[in-house]
Amino acid sequence: MSKKIILHLCADIGSDSLFYHLDPDYEVIKVGIEIGVENYHPPPNVYGVLCNPVCTHFSIAVGFDKEKDIEKGMFLVNHCFRVIKECEQDGHKLKFWYMENPATGKLKDVIGAPVMIYQPWEFGSPWTKKTALWGNFNIPETIYKNWEDVPKNDKLYIRGKRKKPGLVYFHKSAVDLIPEFHWAREFIKCDTDIRSMCSQGFARAFYEANK
Repeated sequence: MSKKIILHLCADIGSDSLFYHLDPDYEVIKVGIEIGVENYHPPPNVYGVLCNPVCTHFSIAVGFDKEKDIEKGMFLVNHCFRVIKECEQDGHKLKFWYMENPATGKLKDVIGAPVMIYQPWEFGSPWTKKTALWGNFNIPETIYKNWEDVPKNDKLYIRGKRKKPGLVYFHKSAVDLIPEFHWAREFIKCDTDIRSMCSQGFARAFYEANK
């Protein structure tokens, strides 16, 4: 029996797709910097697609009102949509797909409201990173409804007067303090790498809901 193909676009580390990678029934193809999603065309019979386009140009802090920022930001997004469309040619239907970006960013002003917004702590990762997902997929159930019930990691940095650690403020060295990220130690080379990591609690829940 052939393996189910998962495309992970704009991915070098692959934290969103880890649990598909660990499942022998799946083959995960990561399309990152070395290949470039703009150069990529998918194989036939793709099962699912995960997209993590760079969010810098959709940040409310970098002058999103400038046309050049919109164009730069949408370059990878549009190529992700192109790959998804190519996957669904000739009557083939993807089992699922999603586009991920920070919920506080401006991508929603371009492509509309997301299907889902979540916080990592809702899936057991004890920090914040309000994340939006667009696409077509089964929405995984959260594990925690209240921050107070989440098992904490007292070693994580909390900025200023905030009550919760924020992934956006973590230094790359924090990987050593977070057991769920230990597998990625060799891949995390800078602060941006760890700040882009997907909650492994969410990644597992998504995998379970979208097999």
